[in-house]
Amino acid sequence: MEQQIIEQRRIIPSHIKLAVWKRDGGACIQCGSKQNLHFDHVLPYSKGGTSNSEENIQLLCMKHNIQKGAKLL
Repeated sequence: MEQQIIEQRRIIPSHIKLAVWKRDGGACIQCGSKQNLHFDHVLPYSKGGTSNSEENIQLLCMKHNIQKGAKLL
């Protein structure tokens, strides 16, 4: 049960995703690509970042998300 609760907190709620999508214009904030987009935690979840704040979520293309990994930029 504890693992299920942790996983639910990691999932980004739909209303946060929608707000981030609108804020970031449906494009990677690094290069402007509109393909292969990922919702990324600014402060990684593994380092205590939240999924419940649009300020901690950004849109990155796959290339930039992989480059970032769990680093703080």
